[in-house]
Amino acid sequence: MARLRYVGGSNAPAIEAVFAEIQRMGRPVLNLYRVLANQPPALTAFLGMSRYVRSASSLDPGLRELVILATAYELRQDYEIHHHTDAGRKVGLSAEKLAAVEPGHKLDALIPEERCAVEFARQVARTRTCDDATFKRLESFFAPDEIVDLVVTIAWYHLCAVIIGSLQVDLEANLP
Repeated sequence: MARLRYVGGSNAPAIEAVFAEIQRMGRPVLNLYRVLANQPPALTAFLGMSRYVRSASSLDPGLRELVILATAYELRQDYEIHHHTDAGRKVGLSAEKLAAVEPGHKLDALIPEERCAVEFARQVARTRTCDDATFKRLESFFAPDEIVDLVVTIAWYHLCAVIIGSLQVDLEANLP
């Protein structure tokens, strides 16, 4: 059970406005958003960065979902694993690629740049940085803007893990 209440339908204009924005983004009002709605300006700020990471960054959507999943697995965030496995399927990731990022599986199903990005995400999750060899490999596959977007995406899901873990956000009961 979440440590704070989930804000539902409300007569508060600020909350109604932010929930409407979430729906305009094509997203359901998930428990993560409902718990953050305890502070509507924080939820609004959260959505701005989320919109960038999920819709405006330079990363290929499949690559983005692979690094999000690699981060979520390393940080043991079942909530994000559930939602981003589904997101990965929606952007066309194969079952083999989705399985490859699970702990203990080989990355053989991934192309070299995906493998590099996933290894980078795992290293960052373990150490909050990466070694020089890993960074050199990133530079061999990705342009500087893409490297920044990889770092920002991975860091964003570290922030999400802190929110979900600290507030004990539950997976939505009405989802498959």
